[in-house]
Amino acid sequence: MKKIALLLAVLILALPLVACGEQSDVKVPNGMQLCTNDVINYNLFVPSEWTPSISTGAVGAYCSAEDPTNVSVMAWNVDSSMTIDAWWEGYVSDFELVFDEMTVVSEETTTLGDVAAKKYTYTAKLGEHEYYYVQCACIHWSMVYVLTFTSTPENYETHEEDLADILEYFEFH
Repeated sequence: MKKIALLLAVLILALPLVACGEQSDVKVPNGMQLCTNDVINYNLFVPSEWTPSISTGAVGAYCSAEDPTNVSVMAWNVDSSMTIDAWWEGYVSDFELVFDEMTVVSEETTTLGDVAAKKYTYTAKLGEHEYYYVQCACIHWSMVYVLTFTSTPENYETHEEDLADILEYFEFH
């Protein structure tokens, strides 16, 4: 839990540095917008109609006030011997403390920005509210990068193509 508190403090300090927009040297895919800042080493592309958000201190965007589906990317240093499976084991146990119920739906091997990654899909309840999560995580440059897509179960299917595009176009630089 101390790790999470430290991470949140670092993210809050980074809050003013986050912005979305286009950089002149980056090719933005059709129908997407670039979310980035000057200190991160990746490009996150989100649907052009989504609203960039910096309220969490993470680079991300959300769909709308009526549909809170959102995506964000967070990164932090890890021990050089850390594996993605070991990271998930420690992370999921902390996460289970936050939610009333959590059910892992699937776990699959994939890539994030051409780096070997794992994609975890799960549902979680907080009080009476249920959420659908997809997290794609990789370890790159001694850092864990976690792209988190959050939706309600009823809105998830309408955004499956958005999620596929977000994951496909994510890139490290």
